[in-house]
Amino acid sequence: MSSNFAITINNLSKCFQIFDRPQDRLKQGIFRGRKKFFREFWALHNVSFDIKKGETIGIIGRNGSGKSTLLQIIAGTLSKTSGEVRVNGRVSALLELGSGFNPEFTGRENVIMSAAIMGISTKEILEKMPLIEQFAEIGEFIDQPVKSYSSGMFLRLAFACAVNVDPDILIIDEALAVGDMQFQLKCIERMKLFKSQGKTILFVSHDTYSMRNFCDQAIWMMDGHIHLRGDVNSVTNAYQDFMKFGNDSNVTLEHKEEKTERILSINDVTFLDIDGKIKKNFSYGEDITVEVNFTILSTMEGIVGGIALYDKQNTYVCGLNTKLDEYPLPSEPGEYKLILSYNNFDLLPGTYFVDVGFYESSAVVNLDYKSRYKYFMVHSGEYFAEGLTYIDHQWSVGGG
Repeated sequence: MSSNFAITINNLSKCFQIFDRPQDRLKQGIFRGRKKFFREFWALHNVSFDIKKGETIGIIGRNGSGKSTLLQIIAGTLSKTSGEVRVNGRVSALLELGSGFNPEFTGRENVIMSAAIMGISTKEILEKMPLIEQFAEIGEFIDQPVKSYSSGMFLRLAFACAVNVDPDILIIDEALAVGDMQFQLKCIERMKLFKSQGKTILFVSHDTYSMRNFCDQAIWMMDGHIHLRGDVNSVTNAYQDFMKFGNDSNVTLEHKEEKTERILSINDVTFLDIDGKIKKNFSYGEDITVEVNFTILSTMEGIVGGIALYDKQNTYVCGLNTKLDEYPLPSEPGEYKLILSYNNFDLLPGTYFVDVGFYESSAVVNLDYKSRYKYFMVHSGEYFAEGLTYIDHQWSVGGG
């Protein structure tokens, strides 16, 4: 295995045995393979790829596409059916919430056991235990059975354990979809630190916006195969198109946080014309300004604000944010207005909805987000084109 690669996978396959009835599993043991009482489900089919050291790779795909199976095999918590997996360095994985934790044991005991599985000595993990306790912030619950933990406490302890054992490769599988906002911010800051240190990160999420802002490349898994791999923007855009036009399912992540934990709040959105008059009806080609009133409740550097446009068919028309345009926002508490002006708005007559969101500096954890929050309408007394936008053009006729 080349020293430049953190992970090398060749023709990896995984088959699960599916038993329709509990007694069929017993029969299979009795007959010892002379007769088959199960159905085969191939979660992975001849998957091959390399990941270089220091790369941050996002993995996307519908439920059942093989993402979690792939990560479990890389992490060593699941055996492969065939193929080759080579890993260069210590792997720390945060897989399904609480995966690998024994509910009857205390948090401290589970941390020690998890470390032992990764080949870390008891002496070393006990030296790191104060850092883990400090990061997790679950207090005396560290010495209580984890079966008494909430999902947020599970996440806190599991993530604290994963990032404080000095891994070379960090695997995160949808875990950050739970937990309070403050801890999500703490997690993403540590992941950003790992990335700056040249560590390898595999990041699974249904949130393609977060993936585009954090990952270098993306892998799209479909039906146990790698459907597409490439730069993160191209892959996530193709995946979004597929989810929209090739499948009716719509996956959303719901972020729940207590009001007292908020760092920023969106108060209102208004639309204005070139004279500063508030209105919802605009003429085709008119300048349109979107004004977002928001409040920063706690000091935070590098806040990112964004506005996205959708039509009434839910077509994603345009998404802009202050990180892409390198426009800094305030960081101190107070009430502010974020103003975005569309010059010569040339989308064709119709109704347009806006999503408004604010994020921390890497644009992964949202501070507040309003989906299809407000809408405005564009009209014209003239019928001059069809579709979504008017493109400047001219006609001509050539000779035969």
